[in-house]
Amino acid sequence: MADASTSVRVKKIPDNLYEVCLTNLVNYIQKSKCERNDLRSLPDTILMDVYYKMLQEKRLCILGAELSELDMFERLLRFSSAQLQLLQCFQAVIEHGSKLSTELASGYLARCDANTKSCNWLIQLGLRLGGFLNEAGWYADAQRVLLRCRDLCQAQPQTAHYKRLTLECCHRLLNTQSAYCCFPAAAETYALALKLLGLPEDVATKLPDDSFSIADTCFKALQGDEETPTAGACAEEWCGACGAWGGSALLALLCKEFSALFFVRCDYSAAHAWSMHALALLTPHTPPKITIEVVRACGKACVVKRRFSAAGLLVRQGVALARAAFGAAHPRYAHALIDYGFYLLNIDSITHSVVVYEEALSTLRRVFGRSSLHVATAQEDLAYALYVLEYSSGRFYKARDHAERAIRIIENLVPPDHLLLASAKRVKALILEEIALDTPAGQDMRAEPSLLEESESLHKAALELSMMAFGEMNVQTAKHYGNLGRLYQSMHKFQDAETMHLKAIAIKEQLLGAEDYEVGLSVGHLASLYNYHMNMHRAAEQLYLRSISISLKLFGEQYSGLEYDYRGLVHVFTQLKRHDRALHYNVLLQHWHGTVRLHSTHTRGRAGAVGEQYSGLEYDYRGLVHVFTQLKRHDRALHYNVLLQHWHGTVRLHSTHTRGRAGAVGEQYSGLEYDYRGLVHVFTQLKRHDRALHYNVLLQHWHDLREQSKAEQQPALGDEQIIPLEELQAKFFGVND
Repeated sequence: MADASTSVRVKKIPDNLYEVCLTNLVNYIQKSKCERNDLRSLPDTILMDVYYKMLQEKRLCILGAELSELDMFERLLRFSSAQLQLLQCFQAVIEHGSKLSTELASGYLARCDANTKSCNWLIQLGLRLGGFLNEAGWYADAQRVLLRCRDLCQAQPQTAHYKRLTLECCHRLLNTQSAYCCFPAAAETYALALKLLGLPEDVATKLPDDSFSIADTCFKALQGDEETPTAGACAEEWCGACGAWGGSALLALLCKEFSALFFVRCDYSAAHAWSMHALALLTPHTPPKITIEVVRACGKACVVKRRFSAAGLLVRQGVALARAAFGAAHPRYAHALIDYGFYLLNIDSITHSVVVYEEALSTLRRVFGRSSLHVATAQEDLAYALYVLEYSSGRFYKARDHAERAIRIIENLVPPDHLLLASAKRVKALILEEIALDTPAGQDMRAEPSLLEESESLHKAALELSMMAFGEMNVQTAKHYGNLGRLYQSMHKFQDAETMHLKAIAIKEQLLGAEDYEVGLSVGHLASLYNYHMNMHRAAEQLYLRSISISLKLFGEQYSGLEYDYRGLVHVFTQLKRHDRALHYNVLLQHWHGTVRLHSTHTRGRAGAVGEQYSGLEYDYRGLVHVFTQLKRHDRALHYNVLLQHWHGTVRLHSTHTRGRAGAVGEQYSGLEYDYRGLVHVFTQLKRHDRALHYNVLLQHWHDLREQSKAEQQPALGDEQIIPLEELQAKFFGVND
């Protein structure tokens, strides 16, 4: 035992001499309570190392006192290579109980009021401090600093130089105000930026058709004889918009911020147009940080515009660039991962999306701890992805935990009526609704009404916050109406549900047009309400047909939402005793399954197997299952469900002609989902909960296999390759663009 422990001690690598000196210095400062001025003479690199050692040694009180000195903090802001360490020190001090963000912002405002420093020095400090507070997630204090900085810029002679500095301030302000949902203030900043660029207020309606004249107007507005306040080379503090790349980079940043503002306001066409304009302004000399921000904005805009091929290219480019420029431990890389997770969620690669969100959350926690708006929004995104992932299993407790953590963090950091709470409450409301509806038979159901009522309260709170921020005529408000409609349908408040769905449809139609994806989604929800709960089958028929038309136009025959519309029409025509039409849509439903399966497997000869799906046996078996279920003869219903499952297995085996793959392809066959669900329902009705649980496990296994297959189609995290900028731009713009 002695030898073993000696061996372990020998292998331990001691701290190097520099680390030992830092530790001893920190301990000396702690014990002797020396004056703060003792550290002022240290070079910036050593000063940052001392502060980081204070963080490692948990000397947070003295670290907070040091960082609260505005002059010392200003030195560290200039030391760009230590920004990640400064973010960690800053957030750790705040979590320790300090009001460091507020103290620094107040110190800056006091310095401006004292007028003891030059105006140029104050402007540069305001830009740096406001930008840092924004990146740290302390948006309210960042806005205070940047608003004063903007006023200082506008108080100067409006030369081209000071106009550019004002625009620098505008782009930081827009970033802060968009992230913090300060939309009236953001509208003012947007209008000021357009004015300085010489653009009309309605310029967003002219994109992308007028992109060339817009770019020309902007460059002319930034040109001038006075490039710096003094002659000669550009000093470090005049880094705002000077240099060969300054004009195009600043314009790219502004267009990116315009895109972000329209994105959070749900004007996705304008968001996409501005982001593409920003992408066109990038050059090989643009700093990596700006390039990453622009590429990320383009990727998100393409996702919401359902241009998934372009979106995948852009979000992976953003991830690769962020990792190469900042490393995997930097929050900018984590934010790029969140965009990637958003893309994966929208292309139905749910398992992979959850993995990416978890990696992003872990990175943000290492930098910001557990009390940051950045962490809260990442937890909310993860909660929603887990909600979608576990939709079929009913295991929502992990999703619920993340949603509740996000809400607690946000409630501690923002006013109670803040819009940031609306989104987190919406996610929790959706989760609670499903927990209530998926409570297994045989368990105590007394908790169900309270869960649905809590879900209703959360949805209403989210709707109220959305109304305060956007008003009624906004896509986000319409989505909240739609969520309430689905909830009221679950609560059997069918008239209220109808009212909510009709409101959602009317708003979306007016804002997005009658053929938009969001309109089709709400139309399908209203059709389901009419079909299954209000016996308005003829009205449901027209709504289903409209939803199908929108889906086919936008996404094609493989779109997953078509399944629910086809099933709905089968039910509609069955209830109307129009069995020929019911059969027609049952055939279309089976054709949809065949199309999806053909797309997901790459084996030869499968087209012949698709034809066998239309055998009368399938419809007879399904019909008998339905008949005996209605007659409460669950034993016979089970018998024919087993025969139906056997039929599917026979067809499945016949449709694969490659050795060793029949089992794997068979287990992922889409038809199995409905058979497993049917057996779960049968055994639940028969009170044989052990068998119901067994088939629920098989159903979950089926979903896991499908998600694993989807995840395997995505590149592994870290394998994304950087595409040269010229090649990337060539994919989006023509030769003359």
